[in-house]
Amino acid sequence: MLLFSPMSSGNGVRTYILYAVTIFLSAFLLFQIQPIAGKLLLPWFGGSSSVWATSMLFFTSILFLGYLYAFLLTRESVRTQVRVHLSVTAFGALAASISLLAWGSIYPSLEWTIASALAPAAKTLLALISGIGIPYFLLSTTAPLLQYWYGISAQKEVYKLYAISNAGSLLALASYPFVVEPFARLGEQEIVWMTLFLLFVLLIAVVSLRIRKEGRAPQARAGSEALPVSLSHKLLWILYAALPAFVLLATTTEITQVIASLPLLWIVPLSLYLLSFIIAFTGFRLGSFVPLALGASAFAAWWYIDVTSYGIIWRLVADLVLLFFLALHAHSHLYRLRPSAERSPFFYLLISFGGVLGMLLAGIIAPLILNDYYEFPIGLALAAAVALHVSPQPWIFSRFPRYSYFVKIALIAFILTLIAYASYDFFKGRNEGYTLVSRNFYGTVKVYENDIYRSLLHGTTLHGIQLTERAREFAPISYYSPESGIGRAFMYSRLKDPDRALSVGVLGLGVGMTAAYCLPGDRFVYYEIDPRIEKIAREAFTYLSHCPQAEVRYGDGRIMLEQEFREGLPAQAGERGGYDIVLADAFNNDTIPVHLITREAIARYVSHLRDERSIVAVHISNRYLDLLPVLMSIAQEEGLSLLNVHLLNYQQFPSSASHWVLLSPSPATFNADIFKGAASPLSHKRVPAWTDDFSDLFSVIELP
Repeated sequence: MLLFSPMSSGNGVRTYILYAVTIFLSAFLLFQIQPIAGKLLLPWFGGSSSVWATSMLFFTSILFLGYLYAFLLTRESVRTQVRVHLSVTAFGALAASISLLAWGSIYPSLEWTIASALAPAAKTLLALISGIGIPYFLLSTTAPLLQYWYGISAQKEVYKLYAISNAGSLLALASYPFVVEPFARLGEQEIVWMTLFLLFVLLIAVVSLRIRKEGRAPQARAGSEALPVSLSHKLLWILYAALPAFVLLATTTEITQVIASLPLLWIVPLSLYLLSFIIAFTGFRLGSFVPLALGASAFAAWWYIDVTSYGIIWRLVADLVLLFFLALHAHSHLYRLRPSAERSPFFYLLISFGGVLGMLLAGIIAPLILNDYYEFPIGLALAAAVALHVSPQPWIFSRFPRYSYFVKIALIAFILTLIAYASYDFFKGRNEGYTLVSRNFYGTVKVYENDIYRSLLHGTTLHGIQLTERAREFAPISYYSPESGIGRAFMYSRLKDPDRALSVGVLGLGVGMTAAYCLPGDRFVYYEIDPRIEKIAREAFTYLSHCPQAEVRYGDGRIMLEQEFREGLPAQAGERGGYDIVLADAFNNDTIPVHLITREAIARYVSHLRDERSIVAVHISNRYLDLLPVLMSIAQEEGLSLLNVHLLNYQQFPSSASHWVLLSPSPATFNADIFKGAASPLSHKRVPAWTDDFSDLFSVIELP
């Protein structure tokens, strides 16, 4: 079925194309501004999951407010609708243009938000509102308002325009990491986005003036009296929107945090979610296939729910297929229950509310009340439950009329058994063997212990390990062994000035394993964004007890170093810098915080060094990313010496592979004897240096 409905005249076709292009462009801009805003926020607020959750809450809430605005506006006369919306459009264009001209960016300076005493979530919301709040609100009003205008003026089906809207969103989502980000710096992206936004404003003006000239838009209040909507329909609209939104976030969390922290993997579930909208609202008649596929995919997802290494690809596929068919089933029902064009603004308002509800439950409430990523098994159980009332299909009953009752009972019993068994099996066994499981906005951490060692896991990534044998409990092992890059950096710093205590700044605490290198009189300062990590490091591990003078400062490491630099706070009394080693240890998680490895970030680390022979140590051990070429380019542009130390040591426990890149302002640093024989070959790959306004994650992905 075509996205564009056939018109009876050329004028009708042109009108439909005008509406379709405007709606498509608004959706495209809506999804393009989200990653742009994220890149603008990173250097100021960091890349924690709490910032992402707050941003998602902002996006869905503003979308709901835009739909609410469209609903309320359509209750007025056509003249009032056009006058008000043109005023809002003009104001949005003016505000965005002034910001771009005044600050050279759609964002004003964010120093005022950083300097405020508000909570981090409130600061993030303020930054988003001040930067993109007005244009984002304007874009969010487009789809419901223009569909209403088209439906009541042309007296034709409007819901295929919603499919076109989601096609615009899908194109924006797919194009940004693969087309936009690799070839355009942030400033260039903003200029292109603003140009398209002004084109969108022009199209809105044309549509508004045309609908005003036609004057055929009745007041929605009269339509609502003629076409009442039952309470059951309203509840179904909300539920059929909330459930896919909940499972979308649950699936994204499951596949990126529990299964594989592969960069850009989050794009796949969101793309499938948007694709389900496109298919459903183009009016495809899917018959009994979708509900049957939903039941089968629920069974497959349950079957693979505990698979770890072997068969993990099948687990990924099963989870994504379940999300797709659940979303397609729910969105198909939304399309089936769609009202007339006069009631479409109210319909979209409740759909938007359902989306906000689902996002709120999965993104905000779940991390507060659940100690692990249980949203996906909950979503799996709900998906199986949804299949209850649709699994007994009419063709089954027509073929076996005498046994229809028994077929229904058997299917219901099977699905209920699946729900009960999957829930019991999953919740019982997921955290078996762990002595501690803790979750907050920064993710889930688990402590495992046996007779040989104890370890800390963040998602699927090892964040520290310690031997339980008392004689070896303070031995630096794993990534931090004496022969590793950081081990050699510590020994070099000791040897270059044996009579002076070390001063070390560490971005990322983990279990505090670097404290194994601490001696009395040394100064170790840890910058840790997650407050619970210090408690875990002190109670479940003992490395920090080896360095009782160690200090833990809470917050994003780069942001805190920036604040200390702006406020003139020395890292050590009497000196601007003061650290013999600045250790950036946030890259062994496969979903890296990009703002910690830009040229500006490395320059800030260097500014906190004690002298020219001090070292910046960057830990880049990673399963999916090769960050060495990025650091090579940054070192060249910043005039820094670089040493690549990549150990591939899997012979026996507790040895492990580790990859460190050491940087120093002095070219003589790595000529010291301690570094002889440690250098690993440099990369032949060449990528541009990452900056706060340019990064290309796709260029450094290396799949195993």
